[in-house]
Amino acid sequence: MKKQNYLDFVHGILSSEEDFLLFKEFYQKRLPKSIKLITSRVWADWVKSFLESKWWKFFLPDFLKKSKGIYGDVECVEYSGSKSLWTHCFHTAWLFYIQEISAGLSAQVLDVKKWDLVLDLCSAPWGKTVQLADKLLNLWWWHVFANELSFARRKALVFNLNRCWLYNTSILWYDWISVGDLAPEMFDKVLVDAPCSWEGMQYKYDKDVVYWDQVAAEKLSRLQKELLISWLKSLKVWWELVYSTCTLNPYENEWVISYVLDKYSSAIELLNVDIDGKSFWLTEYIDKDKAAFVARFWPHVQKTWWFFIAKFRKIKSIPVDKKEDLRVLKKSEYDDSLVLQNKVWKYLFDVWWIEKTDNYQIFSSKDFIFVKDNTNIMNKWLFVEKQWVPIIKLWFKWDFIPQQWFVAVFWNLISKNIAELSYEDLQKISEWSDIPWNYWLDWNFVVVKRNSIWLFLAKQVKNLLKIKV
Repeated sequence: MKKQNYLDFVHGILSSEEDFLLFKEFYQKRLPKSIKLITSRVWADWVKSFLESKWWKFFLPDFLKKSKGIYGDVECVEYSGSKSLWTHCFHTAWLFYIQEISAGLSAQVLDVKKWDLVLDLCSAPWGKTVQLADKLLNLWWWHVFANELSFARRKALVFNLNRCWLYNTSILWYDWISVGDLAPEMFDKVLVDAPCSWEGMQYKYDKDVVYWDQVAAEKLSRLQKELLISWLKSLKVWWELVYSTCTLNPYENEWVISYVLDKYSSAIELLNVDIDGKSFWLTEYIDKDKAAFVARFWPHVQKTWWFFIAKFRKIKSIPVDKKEDLRVLKKSEYDDSLVLQNKVWKYLFDVWWIEKTDNYQIFSSKDFIFVKDNTNIMNKWLFVEKQWVPIIKLWFKWDFIPQQWFVAVFWNLISKNIAELSYEDLQKISEWSDIPWNYWLDWNFVVVKRNSIWLFLAKQVKNLLKIKV
C-alpha cells in the first residue's frame, strides 16, 4: 500500500477503537506552552520567582510528575499576559526559549555528565544542542560538537548558540553517513534526533494533507538505518547514544531500532528510557520482550507532540571504513596578536570598565572580533567550522560596533554604561517600542539590565533607547 487516508493509517496502528477516538479528539488541539530556561546564564529560581510574581505558573505535565528533578529541564507555563511568549522581554534577552515538552526529553534522556564529549549530529534548528551545552556548562563542563549539513539551518544554529553564549560548542558540517568513518569512537555521548517525515506536525497545521505516504516513510527509514550505524561507529565503547524522531509511524521508529539491534546484536544493547508516564512501542512491529524499553508520546495520552525515544549502549567496537578529511582552518585568516589583544581590552575597559582577564582569548577576522574561552578541544579528525563567539563588528577604519552577544559574554564584568529598566519598559523595548531615556551616558550603546540580570544591548539616540538585537 503506497498511500492511504492519514486517520485510517493511525486507526490501524492504535490498539483499540477507544484509543483512536481519543486520538481524533486531541491530535489537532493546542498543546500547553513550554519553555527552557538558559540556566548557565541565569539563576533559574530567581527568574521563576520573578515571573510567578507576574502571574506566571510553572508546572510539569501529569506524565512527568513522578520524574520531577530528573526531567524538569523543560517546563510547561501558563501566563496571563496577552502578548506572545516570542515577544516577552526574557525571551528577547534569550533567558529562555520555547520548546515542546516531549521534544525536550531526548537530550535529557542522554544524561550528559561532567567531562563528556558530546556529538549532536542533526543539531538544527538548535534546541537540543542548547540543552546539552547548557547542562555541561552548569557542570563545569565539557563540549558539544553540533553537526548540520544545511547552510541555512547551520546559520540559524550558529546565531542561537551565540545568543545563548554557549562557548562550549563547535560547529561541524558533514553529511550524516560519513561521520562514523571520519571520527570512529571519538565521542562519549551521541544524540541522534534523526531527520524524519514529521508527519505529526504536518497534519496538525496543513488542512490539505490528508493521506499517509508509506513509500516516503520507507525511504526515510532506509536513510535512518544508515545514519544510526554511522553514529554508533563514532561512539566510544561502553558509552551511550539516544535516537529520537518526531513522528509516530513504526517504519521510522521500531523498524529502524529492530534492524540495528539485529545487525549488531553483539556490539550494542538497548537501554530502558526511564520515564514513568511514557507509552511503550508497537509490539506487532518488534520484539515484545523489549516493548517497555523505548518511549512513545501521543497527543491523546501524554498531551504532547508525537515523539519517539530509544537509548543504546555500545559494548563492542564496530568495523569502520576509515576516512580522512583534508580540510584545515587557515590561521592566516585570523589575527590573535598581542597588539590586537591590547587594543580590544583597552576598548572594553574604556567603554564598559571591563578588566582584562585570562579566561578569554580574543582574535579577529576581516569583519569581526571573536572571543572564546581557554578550553581547547583537540580534535585530529573533524574539521571545525566555528568555535567562537563574535562580540564586535569591525567597521570603517576599525570602528568598533558591539554585537548583541557581547552582553552575554561579559555580563558579569560590565560596570559602566548600564540602563536599569523597569519590567514594563523591558517589555516595551522587547516589542521594538522606543522608550524615553533622559540619562546621558558617555557612549551611545548601553547594556539593559533588570535587578541582577543583564539582558541585551540597546542604542541611545537622543533621548530614546532603541533595542539592538
